[in-house]
Amino acid sequence: MNGPATTPDYASLALAGVVQAAALVHRTANGEGVDDQLRNALLRTIPTHRASDLAEVFADPAAFRYGAGIALEALAGRAGAPEVLRYTLQLIELATLLKGVPQVIEKLGGLLDGLDRDAPVEAELARVYQQTISTLGKRIQVTGNPQVLNREETAERIRSLLLAGIRMAWLWQQLGGRRWHLIFRRRALAIAMQRVA
Repeated sequence: MNGPATTPDYASLALAGVVQAAALVHRTANGEGVDDQLRNALLRTIPTHRASDLAEVFADPAAFRYGAGIALEALAGRAGAPEVLRYTLQLIELATLLKGVPQVIEKLGGLLDGLDRDAPVEAELARVYQQTISTLGKRIQVTGNPQVLNREETAERIRSLLLAGIRMAWLWQQLGGRRWHLIFRRRALAIAMQRVA
């Protein structure tokens, strides 16, 4: 007989989401394939800013195992792509910066309210990113294959993934996550992340 279902560790899922967004940005920028399920799970979190329950944000927790696995490798000190770690830290920094600019938060909320919650469109998400996050004065410099990066569809996909990463970083911070935890609480984070992965 099965025991009662355990409540998901939403803080770990949110951090896994930040890392997953960073990893998919890296793959996209280099012209590597991206699993649609992993990408869509991230993009669907963006219009959930008014969700009454975290289960609405993480409708498919298993779709964040990819990010959790990469996070575990990083927390264990095993080198991955340095860009993924850089993007992860910059996404957390941008989410922190956003918290101090209420007019951008208000504009972002209004734009997100107009999105299709079930199937947000990458081009629309990219425009939201440009109209809000890009105005904060701190940009994430994405590196990769120049031929790939010059394509408009690549730029839209990267901006939409960055927006998802900021959504996840914002939520992680709401749930008690702090950047210094990545240095001084690595063991505790790794143990928690194992339950997600």
